[in-house]
Amino acid sequence: MPRLKIPGLLSAGLLSAALMAAATPAAVAQDVTIGAIGPLTGPAANTGKAHKEGLELAVKEWNEGKGDYVSQNPPKIKLVMEDSNSKPEVGISAAQRLITRDQVKLIIGDTLHSHVTLALMEMAPQYNIPILSAEPVASAIADKVMADPDRFKLFWKGGYNSDGYGIAVHDFYAWAFEKGTLAPGDKKIAFVVEDTDYGIANAKKIGELFEKDGWSVVATETVPTVTTDFYPQLSKLRDADPDVLVSVFTVVNSGVAFVRQLQEQALETSHLAIYYPTKPEFMAQAADIAEGMYWAALQYAPELDADQKAFSDRIEAEFGAPANYSHAHAFCTMEIALRAIDKAGTEPEALAKEIGATDYDCLLGRIQFAEDHAIKAGADFVPIPVAQIQEGKNQLIWPENVASAKPK
Repeated sequence: MPRLKIPGLLSAGLLSAALMAAATPAAVAQDVTIGAIGPLTGPAANTGKAHKEGLELAVKEWNEGKGDYVSQNPPKIKLVMEDSNSKPEVGISAAQRLITRDQVKLIIGDTLHSHVTLALMEMAPQYNIPILSAEPVASAIADKVMADPDRFKLFWKGGYNSDGYGIAVHDFYAWAFEKGTLAPGDKKIAFVVEDTDYGIANAKKIGELFEKDGWSVVATETVPTVTTDFYPQLSKLRDADPDVLVSVFTVVNSGVAFVRQLQEQALETSHLAIYYPTKPEFMAQAADIAEGMYWAALQYAPELDADQKAFSDRIEAEFGAPANYSHAHAFCTMEIALRAIDKAGTEPEALAKEIGATDYDCLLGRIQFAEDHAIKAGADFVPIPVAQIQEGKNQLIWPENVASAKPK
């Protein structure tokens, strides 16, 4: 993308003054170090690796003169990424190293986990440093901001709230029932979710919305994040006999195991999965056994989107493998940070304010922040479409205006 151009109507005198000013030391942009924290080891290491590559590509292109700049003199950027190991206490230690050792001016973190972010966001007021999370969506993060907005004025959430998933899942099923694609049966819904703020928040919001329509939540089973044995939960679900089953995991091995065991148990229910089918490993291992499954949210589909395909090609050229959703989300999160630093500099309050003023079209949609400091979700912002696996491939089926196929 081109750098900004000097307007052609500048008079010769003004142009000379501008060029002289640009040549002074005060006009030379300083190098800026950005820190990032994500799961580079542990059960979510694959996602952390994708985040690292997405962040690195954004910084590399920025420093090579290929960024989407705000100013005529953008700073050079250095990125330092630390491991959270999916643990809040490890993430806190990583943030302290980035702040005291590396003198970072902004932290992107946690790149994946809501429970790590809930701890990390406390570092913003404690160390007077802007923090921008990436994928975490638990509404508890935004609730914490709204409970004390002055304390968390330096913190921004690069993901939408879990309310967004809840509304999308509810509205999709309401549409499918109205269209006759699915039958509501006895109006019973059940959940199997990972025992994290992310999993629990999704189940809570979706359950509340269905209950308003007269549905009953007949089971909410929570499991540790690395669970691969779901037979105890599936036995309970057989007795509960839900009409809709929602599963939420961030670790792809859990998702593959759940789908496989669900098929073995042959439960007659409509199954919708959240998050784990975004991982290409899931499709590689489970596409055949997940045939017909619904899932949210298919926001990254390079086979259907030319810009996302071009991005995937750039990731593959740099790192040897195509991009996935997490690469794209990390790239866009870094773009938010880079453009804010370019425009506002590194004074903490000015930088945080500029992040909050973001209005930017990136790979996943139009990025704006709401009053609760989370990015906005919906058709006009970052959409949360529902997909279905049909003949071993992902197809967008809802909303209808973006659908690539009809539901089966």
